[in-house]
Amino acid sequence: MQFDMEINANEFKEKKLKVLANVPLKVVIRDDSGQLVEEFITKPSQMLYDLAFITEKMVVEVHLIPGNPVEFYPVVNAL
Repeated sequence: MQFDMEINANEFKEKKLKVLANVPLKVVIRDDSGQLVEEFITKPSQMLYDLAFITEKMVVEVHLIPGNPVEFYPVVNAL
């Protein structure tokens, strides 16, 4: 199953990422020049992630981690 998502920082009103997934996902935050700012792995038991550090020119990428069996597509929202 393929799942890659990109969210522009200007879509975040509360600077929080909401994730509903039964597998860990890789989150990568890049600045406007494509440089890595931060990356982390989500946990299926946690739904909200604080992204208070993002600025309006950053991009948040969300990717499946290869090798994890996925029963349903993850639901990822910018809050």
